[in-house]
Amino acid sequence: LLTVELDTIVSGMVQPWGMVFLPSGDMLVTEQSGEMYRIDEELNMIPISGVPKVRYNGQGGLLDIELHPDFENNEWLYVSYSDMKVEGGDTLAGTALSRFKFANDQLTHEEKLFEGHPYGTSGSHFAGRIEFDKEGYLFFSVGDRRKENENPQFLTNHCGKIHRMMDDGSIPPDNPYVGQDSVIATIYSYGHRNPQGLALHPTSGQIWAHEHGPRGGDEVNIIRPAINYGWPVISYGIEYDGTTFTNEVEKEGMEQPILYWVPSIAPSGATFVTTDKYPGWEGDFLAGSLRFKYLNRCIVEGDKIIREEPLLKGVGRLRNVRIGPDGY
Repeated sequence: LLTVELDTIVSGMVQPWGMVFLPSGDMLVTEQSGEMYRIDEELNMIPISGVPKVRYNGQGGLLDIELHPDFENNEWLYVSYSDMKVEGGDTLAGTALSRFKFANDQLTHEEKLFEGHPYGTSGSHFAGRIEFDKEGYLFFSVGDRRKENENPQFLTNHCGKIHRMMDDGSIPPDNPYVGQDSVIATIYSYGHRNPQGLALHPTSGQIWAHEHGPRGGDEVNIIRPAINYGWPVISYGIEYDGTTFTNEVEKEGMEQPILYWVPSIAPSGATFVTTDKYPGWEGDFLAGSLRFKYLNRCIVEGDKIIREEPLLKGVGRLRNVRIGPDGY
């Protein structure tokens, strides 16, 4: 039995969303409202300039950040956010991904790599998680933007999908839908609702994801090419008002989750335990819970989750989890 001690590094933030550790050991943190800070070893919060303008509304705003695998040499920092457009008097938003050079507490040399179309008026289901695999491919999650009846099952839009790109946003030639007419070539998997956790499995090299279900039916999935994860055709959840939108929990050609949560824990942020600081936890999958305000330890054997343990109960709406350079 491990005793886990909780320490506060920084307080006074409102909605911290994404975080990443720099080679120096300092931490970058995004605030959903549109600010980014560097937290240094004296625990000072230094504001970062050059952050992209965001549509801060509902679940939208400044979201995730990730370093390029070769950041020490090329200084590329990847930033996801809800992008804004005005059309015909309506303010529309979509999930976007840009990369910037990060140095001297400034973001410069912006390259916009991705825009998730169609843009819409909804303020929810942006997803926005960023993860690199061991080969240096860039994975990016986009939520269904609340258009459940149209988006996730069609390969002609970006929504309700996990996308795979080269580090410069270009299309890997072995992506599953390359060369198909009118199909979005960045799509790697589809049938997702709102995947707010992506993590690289330390040994298999696979990308694991979790996503918000409706009322019940949050899922953990292992992401594989051209797989349909079923939303909204199959689900273990119901509508928030208690009505049923599907009676099917499985269907031929649609993948089953390796774990689902009923009731929903509202998972956000994910990582694997890759250090020796927690004996017996090596390789386990950690997910934050927004709803129940704890860190959820999923005990992993191979490609299965065999047991769960809630940690740090009552800590607050846990948006993200990372392993620090010190192994904690």
